[in-house]
Amino acid sequence: MSPAQTRLLLAGLGLATGMEFYTFDSVNLVLPDLTGTLGVSADEASWLLTVYSCALFLGVPVSIWMAGHFGYKRFLLATIVAFAGASMGCALSPDLDWMLFWRALQGLAGAGLVVWWRASIYVLMPKPQRSPSLMRVSTLLYLSSAAGLLVSGPITDHFNWRLIFLPNLLYAGGAIWLIARYFPPLPPPSDKRLIETDWPGITLLAIALISLQIILNRGEIDDWFGSPHLRLLAWTGTAALLLFVVWQASPANRTPLMRIELLRDRRVMSSALIGVFTGMILSGSVFVLPEFLRNLSSNTHSATQTGQIICVYAISAAAIRPSMVGLIARIGQRKAIAIALGMLIAAMVLFNRFLTTGTPAGYFILPLILYACCLSPLLPAVGSGTVAKIEQNKLLDGVSLYMTFRQFGASLGVALLTIVIAHRETLHSSRLFEHVRYDNPVTRNWLASVSSALTAHGGYTPFESTRAAMRALAETGAQQAATLAYADAFAFMAMVGVLALCVLPVVPPTPVTVAAPALAPAPATVTAETRKNP
Repeated sequence: MSPAQTRLLLAGLGLATGMEFYTFDSVNLVLPDLTGTLGVSADEASWLLTVYSCALFLGVPVSIWMAGHFGYKRFLLATIVAFAGASMGCALSPDLDWMLFWRALQGLAGAGLVVWWRASIYVLMPKPQRSPSLMRVSTLLYLSSAAGLLVSGPITDHFNWRLIFLPNLLYAGGAIWLIARYFPPLPPPSDKRLIETDWPGITLLAIALISLQIILNRGEIDDWFGSPHLRLLAWTGTAALLLFVVWQASPANRTPLMRIELLRDRRVMSSALIGVFTGMILSGSVFVLPEFLRNLSSNTHSATQTGQIICVYAISAAAIRPSMVGLIARIGQRKAIAIALGMLIAAMVLFNRFLTTGTPAGYFILPLILYACCLSPLLPAVGSGTVAKIEQNKLLDGVSLYMTFRQFGASLGVALLTIVIAHRETLHSSRLFEHVRYDNPVTRNWLASVSSALTAHGGYTPFESTRAAMRALAETGAQQAATLAYADAFAFMAMVGVLALCVLPVVPPTPVTVAAPALAPAPATVTAETRKNP
């Protein structure tokens, strides 16, 4: 391909996957608005995120097989159409059940997009062009996240949240036109695994992943293993996972879905381990920030204001990402990952320290920029620095393993954060209200002053003002407990960064690029050939 064709193809891949990034950030931002329109609780609305994440988790390991089975170009175009169609289904959903159905289809289609933009570059580009190509598409993806945060907020505030899915039609139209024109024809794969279907493997993997996802998301609500149906799911999922691993490694399985023997390669194993933490960092680091800003901050922010605050990280990451190619080449991937994790820890600690009900919006800018400084080197160092080093004939299977573990980390991160927030909110509530007793003079004086103010200026009767003051005290205590719980969630993400640093020695060292010193010319060697041809 000519340089111009390459740029246009990369733009098509960026638009296709950017549609998924745009949608993910948009839905997370306007989730409080969805709850009101669909008439569901916050817990039920959270299934819009978890069902999507579960479907994406299931779709990642089968994407490589589907692309080989149906053809790379055909598969890419089909996933773009499917994602755009599911987006329109979400926009027209009359209730939660239909919305969950279309979100599941979005997740399955989105899995093909997030896997195959990277896999396409590995398949089509020679090694020297891969890092610059990954950088260009990554920059487009960060800009798509920023667009989701900046565009969906005003659409929701001034019109209707259902319209946030319409830009996906523009993304899909541009991506289809570019990929259809510039994605080169490729010969059908010769690997028998990609042509035939491992139906037992797909079934076992689906049972295991769906069981795990339900346990993680319903455990806090249904008392974990105190619930009979969660115990049944745990046994079923564990058995299915063990059988899946045995079946994939069995000589009787001539067309395994995943080549798990690649985990013996240190590069693949390290990318899988670090990939779990990378997924948790991607999904969990700013997952709770929109909900806090929109529901708990004393100066409640609109969707527009919240998007403008959070988009700082996406715009910063897009600006920083082009410089990461040279930086990683100079210092090596292990140092790049260590620096990125240090930035993450610093960002999460600042969030933890700054988070109060009255924190000004400007205080969030620095930790968001630090978070961008984490993402920009972390993703290319983990993905390109490990998986991309294995043999070409194993490359797609390495990408599949890496992305599967990364998506597992993404699902795990959201579930663990939800559990942490619920537990810590209960703990902080009990501690706060231990000191807020009526026999406490401070509490009694506060209630008396608020009650007097309500009676004098609010038109309340003495009896009504006392009850109103009690309600205000309860609401203030609950708000403070929830704020402390959200601060603890950021502390938890800082701990994830520390644990990831502990795993870093598993990553194999890679050679770094250094400038070659000037050398004196070697003395000429006289040979019989030089005598004949001086």
